[in-house]
Amino acid sequence: MQIWQQRDERCVADDYDSELILALERQEFLLHYQPVIDLRTGKIVGAEAFLRWNHPRRGLLVAREFLSGVQQASTLFSIQEWAIQRVCMQNKKWQESGISPFPVSVNLSLLSLVHDDLVTVVERVLEASGLEPRWLELELTEDMAFDAEQALEILLQLKRIGVTISIDDFGRGYSSLSQLKRFPVDKLKIDQSFVQDQAEEIVVTAIIGMAKSLRLQVVAEGVESKEQLHFLQEHMCDAAQGFFIARPVAAHELLMNMALAQEIVDKHGNGLRSNEAAHEPWRAIHTRCELGNLLKNQQGMIFTFRKIGDKFIHTLCEGELMHRTGLMSEQVVGKELKEFLPALEAERKTRYYERAWSGEENINYEGLTNGVYYLAALRPIFQNGAVKEVIASCVDITDLKRAEAKMRESEAKYRVIAENVSDMIVVLDQRGMITYTSPSVSSILGISPEEVHDKHMLTFILPDEKERVLKHVEEMIKWKLPQQLVFSGKHRNGSKLILEAKGSPVFDCQGEVQQMIFLIRNITAQVHAEEFLRKIDKLAAVGQLAAGVAHEIRNPVTSIKGFVQLLKQDRGKKEYFDIILAEFQQLENTLREFVFLSGQRCLLEEQVELSTILVSIVGQLQETTVLHDLKLDLDGESSKIRCNPGQIRQLFLNLLTNAMDAMPGGGTIQVGMFNEGSDKVKIRIVDEGCGMSQDRLNRLGEPFYSTKEKGIGLGLMVSYKIIEYHQGYVHFSSDPQKGTTVEVVFPIEKVRSVT
Repeated sequence: MQIWQQRDERCVADDYDSELILALERQEFLLHYQPVIDLRTGKIVGAEAFLRWNHPRRGLLVAREFLSGVQQASTLFSIQEWAIQRVCMQNKKWQESGISPFPVSVNLSLLSLVHDDLVTVVERVLEASGLEPRWLELELTEDMAFDAEQALEILLQLKRIGVTISIDDFGRGYSSLSQLKRFPVDKLKIDQSFVQDQAEEIVVTAIIGMAKSLRLQVVAEGVESKEQLHFLQEHMCDAAQGFFIARPVAAHELLMNMALAQEIVDKHGNGLRSNEAAHEPWRAIHTRCELGNLLKNQQGMIFTFRKIGDKFIHTLCEGELMHRTGLMSEQVVGKELKEFLPALEAERKTRYYERAWSGEENINYEGLTNGVYYLAALRPIFQNGAVKEVIASCVDITDLKRAEAKMRESEAKYRVIAENVSDMIVVLDQRGMITYTSPSVSSILGISPEEVHDKHMLTFILPDEKERVLKHVEEMIKWKLPQQLVFSGKHRNGSKLILEAKGSPVFDCQGEVQQMIFLIRNITAQVHAEEFLRKIDKLAAVGQLAAGVAHEIRNPVTSIKGFVQLLKQDRGKKEYFDIILAEFQQLENTLREFVFLSGQRCLLEEQVELSTILVSIVGQLQETTVLHDLKLDLDGESSKIRCNPGQIRQLFLNLLTNAMDAMPGGGTIQVGMFNEGSDKVKIRIVDEGCGMSQDRLNRLGEPFYSTKEKGIGLGLMVSYKIIEYHQGYVHFSSDPQKGTTVEVVFPIEKVRSVT
């Protein structure tokens, strides 16, 4: 009885489908696996996956108890897509654990078979799981014959992928031998009702015989007794499954069931293998069937043909490759080439057939059918000195042809780039011999590619550069790393060139340097231009410096000159001497800053507690102002740095003085110190002044640029220089009318010596 007829609550079909989808999302579905054994050897040759629903109220349900109530094809397809995915992942997991691979089957409904996305889903799942297609088996019922044409097209697509196809519950549904011959099927699974009913033994025998004649493997389902096992062995059934052999169990229990199932044939079988003579006729049939199965299931394709009259008629065509080309055996066997191939292709292949039929051996040709490339090897079979038949063995070379096409496309693309790039491309072998040079060598060196081919690279290097260039090449081979160098070269017309080379090693399969590729650029004009610009920049800097020095010295000198004239006229006053002394002090400060910026003095370093310097400076400045409130916050755990104390003191005097100057009406200045990680200390100075725009921030530190009306900008330049000497850095942030924040960071230790 269907479980949904027993439900306490009544709901419409849409609600039922929604509940199944919700169960899928809640991961309530699971799979059990039943092993399939070979009836001759007892070995595991496959397994079938059975869908179960761990219902939150009704417990574990088998598939027939809940799938029959599905109303929407999309719901059923979603569940079966999940099952395919889990089977592939589980089978791959078993293989990775060391278990010998075997196919695992999944039952598909007719609705899922004709679903538009089935082939795409199978391809995607196989790729994601990494499982080889032959280890996935899709079980279908005979009902697919009702829509034979659509089912046939989908089955052919699945066979092109490489999966195994079997017909489940054979004999119970709509059976048509003519349709069965058309389908690319690998196995027949006899319905358990025939196996379990002794009255139906003749049906089982007929199905086995029919399967053998069609070169199909035959599997008996529902084996529940030793007598049934004996009967199937006696009638040469290939494999079986059922409760007598093993029950379906969860994935982690299958390994134990497999070990027990493999003992069934030896323990309970009828010992067919020991009675060779009695079963010799069956052995011959079985051998032929095994050969047929081998031909049918091989990855390539084998076909044979004979010449009957003036026609080449195919007598056999089997193999997975046949399905991948979109052909079936009945389309080829008994037919000549032009009956299933385009006329021109048939005519081309007929010429190879003629050569093989004439007795020529080792005839090979490439074929293309329905987008599949293959290589065919023809070999005549002789009897009494005459060719009786020709056998052809074919292998799929589609991937190889595609790879070759991509390689040719890639080579053509890169050749276009190499032959049209303005830089010179040079390829060297391990000996330094030039194996390739791009045409641009003509424009750069004035010589042709042919002149440098197979010549040593040092042939074209100036004598005084050879040793250095060779050293770089040797290092590239030794360390297997790219190299870059600049060296001098000579044009054919005698002019000197400056060349920049970037070399990269190319490795062989053992990881050794096989070749070296150099991209060489003529940078002569660039270097000359940069040298000229540097000279221009120096002249501009000198001019700017001269103007600044002249301005800064002219003003004090003019003042001193005026007061000296007054003194000469005996019109001196005491305050004149104070002004003259102040102007001399300004001159001295300006000259001191220029001397410091020149970097010619020696800096003496010592271990200093930075907080001590800040306390001293803040205290000194606080005594000289009544308008400004300097607040000091020292949170740093360790503030010892190696520095020149005088320069650090000068730095923070400059920064705090600037902050005070930005607030002529007074205000608060926050000075904080705290650790930045374990190896840096940060000092932050925040004022409430007028602030600066982004343009002015960008120009801070330029010579003779100042935010003060009478400033010359050298103070900030000196500050930058001090910070640079001590391996620190500074950051300014500001907004107009919102104040300015200055952050200075110094390393707590490992500061380099400064000279």
